[in-house]
Amino acid sequence: MTTERQFIRELQSKFPNRAPVLIGIGDDGAVLDVSADSQQVVVTDLLLDGVHFDLQVTSPFLAGRKAVAVNLSDLAAMGCRPTAAFVSIAIPRHGIGMSQNFLSELYRGIQQMTDEFQFALAGGDTNSWNGPFAINVCLTGVPFSERPFLRSAAEVGDAIFVTGPLGGSLLHGRHLSFMPRLQISRWLARTVAVHAMMDISDGLSLDLHRMMEASGTGAEIMASAIPIHTDVPTLDSNERRLAAALSDGEDFELLFTVGESDASILTAAADDAKISIYKIGQVRNEVDIDLIDADGNRSKMQDSGWQHTV
Repeated sequence: MTTERQFIRELQSKFPNRAPVLIGIGDDGAVLDVSADSQQVVVTDLLLDGVHFDLQVTSPFLAGRKAVAVNLSDLAAMGCRPTAAFVSIAIPRHGIGMSQNFLSELYRGIQQMTDEFQFALAGGDTNSWNGPFAINVCLTGVPFSERPFLRSAAEVGDAIFVTGPLGGSLLHGRHLSFMPRLQISRWLARTVAVHAMMDISDGLSLDLHRMMEASGTGAEIMASAIPIHTDVPTLDSNERRLAAALSDGEDFELLFTVGESDASILTAAADDAKISIYKIGQVRNEVDIDLIDADGNRSKMQDSGWQHTV
């Protein structure tokens, strides 16, 4: 058994990029050179009943919506607007998947996202089998600005931001109903020079480690600056609430870095635009990530969060 993170590292070493692929395995999406002055981004996610949602308690509408929304979140992380979706489903031969109402509601959830963000459902595939319901969505997109954002472009001295409170997403179903941060992504692309960005899907701690590893840098994070979502029970201890914000996952906020000189400009612009962003730390030269408490004590941040095993 190995973790998804280790498995991806192995694939990166075995499958080098070849034209027209500029960025391949290891980021939120792949970047393809379409022409001399145009790039296209491709993202994809596979969601399974019993893992990413539970159709015993989750409506097919929310399952379809989430399947598209997680891919939109990947496009937001790369500073891109969506252009086309390709949806493939594996329907159980027996049970809920065979219901016509199930499929209608599933695609109604998908349509909510295509209508909200104005892109096309352009194709896909449909199969049936004896396993649980599965849905794979592939989205294409184009950058809001001159280039897509990558998780590998953080620079020493950068300020580190998140776009919203973290933790507790599973407690009240926020992981099913979240709104992908495409509008904030577009605003960022037009406001400041974003260096690195990714979405927080597997937990701030794990995803921050991924960003710093990809960038060849480390970080220091102020524990008191990490925004904790109201979904995390207020009666929990401070340690438990912080742990939830760091490792619960499925928040789908954006984690990004900008140059320190741009940080104050960005904060002022966000205040004027009534957009919530939170500065939580700084990129540094060392490869470790330090978590600094209110008393100034440092500890190594563990890369905790959700990882599939393969």
